[in-house]
Amino acid sequence: MRKISSKFETVFKLRTPTKNTKLINVNNGQHFYKESSECPGNLKWSRTATTIIGNGYGSGFNQLSLPTGLFLEPKTQILYISDNSNNRIQKRYPNGEIKTAAGQANGTGGTTADTLWNPVDVFADENENVFVADSSNQRIQLWKKNAKSGRTVAGNGTRGSALNEFGYPSRVLLDSKKNIIVADTQNERITRWPSTFDPRTSVGTIMAGGNGAGLNPDQLNNPFGLYYDEPNQIFYISNHDSHSITQWFIGDYEPHNIYAGIPGRFGNSSAQLFYPEGITLDSYGNLYVADCQNNRIQMFCPNSVFGITIAGNGQSGNSSYELSFPGDVAFDSELNLYVSDTFNSRIQKFQRIQ
Repeated sequence: MRKISSKFETVFKLRTPTKNTKLINVNNGQHFYKESSECPGNLKWSRTATTIIGNGYGSGFNQLSLPTGLFLEPKTQILYISDNSNNRIQKRYPNGEIKTAAGQANGTGGTTADTLWNPVDVFADENENVFVADSSNQRIQLWKKNAKSGRTVAGNGTRGSALNEFGYPSRVLLDSKKNIIVADTQNERITRWPSTFDPRTSVGTIMAGGNGAGLNPDQLNNPFGLYYDEPNQIFYISNHDSHSITQWFIGDYEPHNIYAGIPGRFGNSSAQLFYPEGITLDSYGNLYVADCQNNRIQMFCPNSVFGITIAGNGQSGNSSYELSFPGDVAFDSELNLYVSDTFNSRIQKFQRIQ
């Protein structure tokens, strides 16, 4: 664990509430919500989960080994899982069928085109082509549907800080123009790569960060989660090592604001985070954070710096209402909540309550 500086500055960018926003209290411009159902969308979930993948720790077809990233493809509703220590990507169809989408089905890892090595995240299109943050191989791999091997579409397989290299990429997504966007974690930056890759000439363009690790507004600190609000040109970035979520307006002179958490101050209060990882937003503007070492999922509603726990109870455990170091969050079309319960090697589904 890195030593965290005690000096920090927190700037909260207040979001515009929707007309349906129910405010509990207002103090100095900060809004306080008590329950998730009081936030935009009136959302609430069961506090007990159903395990949909994860029949014990292992490499069987219905087993996982330290799963991390999740992606639920909007059109097909196929759930993709980065089965990290099994060096593979698993996919679960809506009917419950499970297949290996990338990597070796038996969990064998490696550096060749037909293997992965500690994949941390996955993105997929409606045609079941998958893009993999092949973290320990320092590359982004594209595996087409039913392919036996992948090809590199970003990075050169070497760890480094040059613009054609990565330092353990942890998140991958595509924008509307099919550019590849990557959280280049140990290089403290978000980079964008062209949709057509040439290993001789292709490099990443820095979109956020790139100024070293730190707590200053122009810095990131081990960016480990990423959400792209493309219409508004905003990145939401989880700074793993400074326990906060940054709202980064893309552009040279736009402000960068702390959206959740207190930079440099980890803790388990409703205003704090402890090594946050995966994040997402819903259509109502509510932010969700896999608050990893607090063993909970936090929901931050518009204009509030205080989170609401919607899954987990803050204690590491393996019961249906507990989590153990959750790594990522995702929603299906009905806003049921999915969590990669990493240290329990399972995927948990928390049913939305209508």
